[in-house]
Amino acid sequence: MATLVLTAVGSALGGPIGGAIGAALGQQIDGALFAPAARQGSRLKELAVQTSSYGTQIPGVFGAMRVAGTVIWATDLIEERVKSGGGKGRPSTVNYSYRVSLAVALSSRPVARLGRIWADGNLICGVGGDLKTDTQLRFYSGYADQQPDPLLASAEAMGQCPAHRDFAYVVFEDLQLADFGNRIPSLTFEVFEREGPLSLPELFKSLSDGDLLAESAHSIVGFAAGGTNMREAIAPILDAYPVELITRGGSLVVRDQGATPDQPSQVIIAVEEDMRGLEPLNLRISPAGQVPSTVSLRYYDPDRDYQAGVQHSIGKSGGRGEVRLELPAVLSASMAKRLVERKGDIARYARSTLSASVMTSAVLQQPGDYFLTADGKKWQIDEIEHGFGTAQIKARMATRHASLHQATAVPGRHIASVDQPIGQTRIAIIDCPLIAERDSNQAALAVFAGGTEAGWKRAALSVQNDGQLADIGSTAPQAVIGTTQNALGSHRALLIDEMSSLEIELLNSSMLLANRDTHPLVSGAPVFYINGEFIRVGRVVALGNQQYRLSRFTRACFSDEPSAPAHLAGSQIVLMDPASARIIAPTDYQIGQAITVEAQGLGDANPAMATAVANGRAITPLKPAHGRARRAANGDIHLNWIRRSRLDLGWVDGVDQLMIEDREAYHVVFFADDIIVRDWTVLENTLHIPADVSAGLGIAPDSELRFSVRQIGRFAQSMPLVLGLD
Repeated sequence: MATLVLTAVGSALGGPIGGAIGAALGQQIDGALFAPAARQGSRLKELAVQTSSYGTQIPGVFGAMRVAGTVIWATDLIEERVKSGGGKGRPSTVNYSYRVSLAVALSSRPVARLGRIWADGNLICGVGGDLKTDTQLRFYSGYADQQPDPLLASAEAMGQCPAHRDFAYVVFEDLQLADFGNRIPSLTFEVFEREGPLSLPELFKSLSDGDLLAESAHSIVGFAAGGTNMREAIAPILDAYPVELITRGGSLVVRDQGATPDQPSQVIIAVEEDMRGLEPLNLRISPAGQVPSTVSLRYYDPDRDYQAGVQHSIGKSGGRGEVRLELPAVLSASMAKRLVERKGDIARYARSTLSASVMTSAVLQQPGDYFLTADGKKWQIDEIEHGFGTAQIKARMATRHASLHQATAVPGRHIASVDQPIGQTRIAIIDCPLIAERDSNQAALAVFAGGTEAGWKRAALSVQNDGQLADIGSTAPQAVIGTTQNALGSHRALLIDEMSSLEIELLNSSMLLANRDTHPLVSGAPVFYINGEFIRVGRVVALGNQQYRLSRFTRACFSDEPSAPAHLAGSQIVLMDPASARIIAPTDYQIGQAITVEAQGLGDANPAMATAVANGRAITPLKPAHGRARRAANGDIHLNWIRRSRLDLGWVDGVDQLMIEDREAYHVVFFADDIIVRDWTVLENTLHIPADVSAGLGIAPDSELRFSVRQIGRFAQSMPLVLGLD
């Protein structure tokens, strides 16, 4: 009697794998391991898009993978309101920010550790586990001793929160959403189930609970197993790798293609059996057009932060069509290239088929076995029907054994999210002059902040008020802050300094200054702050390594002092950029009060602190300049001076600055031996005192006479310009 071994219908790429699976279908082991199901296994798109729907399958991670995960628990968005501004009849501004807490499942089997985390493609957790956004993160590896997360347990009913054992997941507590448009970002996670490569035998053993044996020298970096049974989990590997399934002793075995324990035997073609003629040897070569012209493989590339890569094998036999394979595994570009080249070879060799009657032997027993024909060609059995002394076989030509270490490929260009350390926060609190685009009716006490490393983003701010800390939100975008490398001498105020230069070093590489060579009084010339002095800079030269040389200065801008002070090397220097100024609301302090601000970023063990006195520089007029008081021959006294504006828009055309006050007015006080004898309020920058008026004041002839001139502003008077009488 003859026994027919069932075969599976395979494509040109299926080859012996299809036959071997078909042979196994007739045995009980297939019913246990390969139960039919409609759902496909994991595909690349499922690993890249975060989900939160019921019934979504969570893949099991092997090796190293980057997965999006599945949201298994989340709170509603938590709204926070921060009120700023207001007071003295002006409306306040209310800013809204949002936070959320959520749990994300990563793997349906335990993993060893968590690597990097991306949000909307931007790195929010580095290799060292340093978080680059404001949140608390807890990782659960999924082992048997895992306990419920305290946040989830507190939110659920008593005893209703599972520990999620055998599931690896993470919990974000109070994840701030301001950096993500106040929405939950798309999160992806680098997960390590083990350190080092993963061999295919170990992978198959784990997926089948030891029922599937494997004899393969191949390994992968990582793999995401999905599907409702083992067939769906391992099918992508069987499709992509040069391995084959055979049965041995009632068990399924996966082995590398062409890997036979002994040299294949040469078969003997049978002509007749029991005086009955048998089917003669039949060799057939399928048309080249049936062979795919291209084989492509989509995979995850570790050199591109696990982004999907594609490698192609271009056919050489003039075929048509394309075979596309998806492998939810992490491979190098060169390994992916070798796999598709190997699959292309299999497709070309599978064109040659053989059917014949052969003499049976111990070597030829089942599909998957190899044999040689008289011409020395190697074949592999697809189907076999055993008779009494012969067997009817159908076979395909086996590919030559090719090493997977020959082809090479490049992963392609990739702009990675740089894993930059955050560093520590550095701040400066500055009583600013009136800044363009700012309200001229408000003081401008501002906090400028930056970090010692390029990964610094922002810091939370608090103001000390009556011994209590009050949160006022976060800092503005990073300011340009540095340290002076040499000393800077004193200089006459309001005069151009063409001789001095100052070398500075910025805190981190993300802070930049543009090279420029202009007049320091032009509109847009940068203004720097050093230890209470504002300096306009005309020339900036980059020296490299975060260092710059500044020169061509206008010293003591916005100052009432006659000269600019000297500064030691190592002084803090800040670029007065309105975009990086965090203005403290006037309702949080009073003019004349010393204000202490604390700033704490993600990399700060202790908050950075700074203190300044709120003098209201932005709403206080500047002291008039270039004044003179002289007595004429007839005894009349003439006073004149130059008005200054608290708004500095540059000055290169000789025209007076724009006056911000409601009117031009001055308070002039006449002193005799430090005693006030009279005062005037004038509406122009000059005062004429007739001789008879001064004579009628009763001033002793030997008295020391002087005048003080203050500009009257909308909210305050300027410091006095003191004039001695010529």
